[in-house]
Amino acid sequence: MSLVRWLRKNNMKVMAVVVVVLMFGFVAGDFLGRWGGQARTEAVAYIGEREITNYDLYGARQELELLRTLRADDLLRAQDLQGVFLAELLFSDQRGSAALMSQVKSSIRRNLYAISDKQINDIYRRPAPPNVLWHCLKFEARRAGIGIPNDQAGELLGQAIPQLFPGQTYSQFMTALISRQGITEQQILSTLGELLAVWQYARTMCVNEGLTGRQIMVEAAAERESIDAQIVEFEAEVFAETVEAPGEEQLRQHFDTYKTFVAGTVGQENPYGFGYKLPARARLEYIAVKLDDVRTIVAPPTQDEVGDYYNRNKEGMFTEQVRSDPNDPNSELVPQTKGYAEVAPTIAKRLLSEKINARADSILQEAKTLTEAGLDAGEIDAAAEQLKAKAGDYTAAAEQLTEKHKIKIYAGRTGLVSPAEMQMDEYLGMLFLRGHGQTPVRLSQAVFAVDELGASELGPFDVPKPRMYENIGPAKDLMTGAGTARRIMAIVRVIEAHKAAAPGNLDMAFSTHGLQFDPNDQDAREDRYSVKEEVAEDIKKLAAMTTAKVRAEEFVELAGRQGWDKAVGTFEQLYGQKDPNKPDVFRLQNLTGLRRMSRATLEALVVQTQGDPSAAFFLNESRKNRLFVDKLYALVPADANTPEDLPVVMEFKPDLRYLAIKDVSVKRLWKEDYETMKATQLFSREHAQAQSLGAIHFNPENIFARMRFKWVESRAEPADANTPAESEAAS
Repeated sequence: MSLVRWLRKNNMKVMAVVVVVLMFGFVAGDFLGRWGGQARTEAVAYIGEREITNYDLYGARQELELLRTLRADDLLRAQDLQGVFLAELLFSDQRGSAALMSQVKSSIRRNLYAISDKQINDIYRRPAPPNVLWHCLKFEARRAGIGIPNDQAGELLGQAIPQLFPGQTYSQFMTALISRQGITEQQILSTLGELLAVWQYARTMCVNEGLTGRQIMVEAAAERESIDAQIVEFEAEVFAETVEAPGEEQLRQHFDTYKTFVAGTVGQENPYGFGYKLPARARLEYIAVKLDDVRTIVAPPTQDEVGDYYNRNKEGMFTEQVRSDPNDPNSELVPQTKGYAEVAPTIAKRLLSEKINARADSILQEAKTLTEAGLDAGEIDAAAEQLKAKAGDYTAAAEQLTEKHKIKIYAGRTGLVSPAEMQMDEYLGMLFLRGHGQTPVRLSQAVFAVDELGASELGPFDVPKPRMYENIGPAKDLMTGAGTARRIMAIVRVIEAHKAAAPGNLDMAFSTHGLQFDPNDQDAREDRYSVKEEVAEDIKKLAAMTTAKVRAEEFVELAGRQGWDKAVGTFEQLYGQKDPNKPDVFRLQNLTGLRRMSRATLEALVVQTQGDPSAAFFLNESRKNRLFVDKLYALVPADANTPEDLPVVMEFKPDLRYLAIKDVSVKRLWKEDYETMKATQLFSREHAQAQSLGAIHFNPENIFARMRFKWVESRAEPADANTPAESEAAS
């Protein structure tokens, strides 16, 4: 067949091929022209005055992929917290980080590192993809002159490969990687060396602050010394009933003086810790179910269910290691499986508890469905007022579910509760939510995270931040008794929110009751806060301090004549409140093993509790306890173990009380003991300081600030030759 005839016969196919070729040439030519020319070298950002190009970011991305292949993230996480933070910053996809962060947070609290949940969460709030941060960190380490030679990187990698890649040697692994990646061994080791240099630079920078010998001595003393005391308390409150009620002008002056202070905040301007600034408060609506009620509608597990559970778990759950010879404590350990009859009651109780919890959860999921029926899926960004208008009726939903399930489903509203009041409430304080991590989230932490309050911190491994009128839960009571089911489950929603603020006037009052199962309960109806009543009580207690001092001095004199035990009985008859709920007001108390809280420990607690809405209350209690112990220590000369003159009367203003002190004794840390532990104490404090600063050093915003990083104004996000920005940001 001639060429002309063939072309005529296949002209449509030829045209199609020509079009495809032309389109490919046009697109590929444009891409290759841009990547090979201007786009490749175009500046997309700056470190100071130094340009960062598309090519730089592409290379940084390739290096991170190589490091991930080396499992350098696992290598870093095995070092210390700084290594963990660096690995999470550069390599985390967050899916596997929840369990790790639960362990990290436990370590932080156990070792008193000054690291907050917010600082950890900020590491995951990356303002740019990991390759951008990696490029900045590399540049920072190089600029500081920090470098790891290839031979050292190779030595470390050689030691790590058998652990990271079981069954492989360094030579086998490296040969396969070079073949697959098409790069040299020196390039691999150089990239790993740069990562190690970044980590080493962080370690260097985070131990810059030196610790003095005096600081170490104070820390060691706080850790090892303790003080014992025998005291009788004389609280001003006991004698305040006889004080005349303050007048309106006195109330107003006292209120104006302390209305901007948080209660319990002690200082030179406020030695008694008066304070009337209202904390953040929320009113909750709830639907709750008692698990004891659910028990009545759940069938107990059958013998078949118990037997099946035993057979599935007997090799692990019901097998323990015992001595082969019970009479020989040195005999070898052998596995022994408990018999079915021995564990059947325990299994039955566990299965029943699981059924009860599953049924309660199911009921509350129904409640959520009923109360969310008016909300469309597209209204996820609806404003609070829109959600309020469309939110379902809790009372109606509870009545409908009561009728359906034949048990009482409770619905109601709380008063305006603060975070501390929520945590101390009999029911609300025991409710937790299950997030993505191993550590449950307190209900109060979720409630006070709503935008209208902003008093709580929620991270990527907690629960999603709720909105006003949006269902939260089901929340579960994690406190279990000996073999008993959890007490309640509930869903709640925030229907009213007030940020922390000074009260507008003395007449402000509101209910503070929590979750109620009996609205007619007398105690619940008495849960009410009145600014005027609080101010009046404080004024009366302040006036009664004079009487408390007189009575304390009178007691010491009487105890000198009668003895302390008999004097206590005499005072109880003379001045006791005769209240069965407050017996033995003047009892002799033995305080043992009291320790001073060091400033470093208190500062660590302050940082750790950032983002905890109830932190102010509990931190003030810690500060007050620290002041009390310090005041006891002040009674004892530095070169002695007991005071020179006893008994003594001591005033303690933060509690508005006087104390008659019978005996004080200090267990000192003497110089010889300190010298033996000084080196360990110094290392421990420097290590804690370095780990604490690691979260700050690897905060993405701080990295950008140190590097004076900025994007080119025409670009809102980094360019990547192969991967869209959305994909990069999600990695």
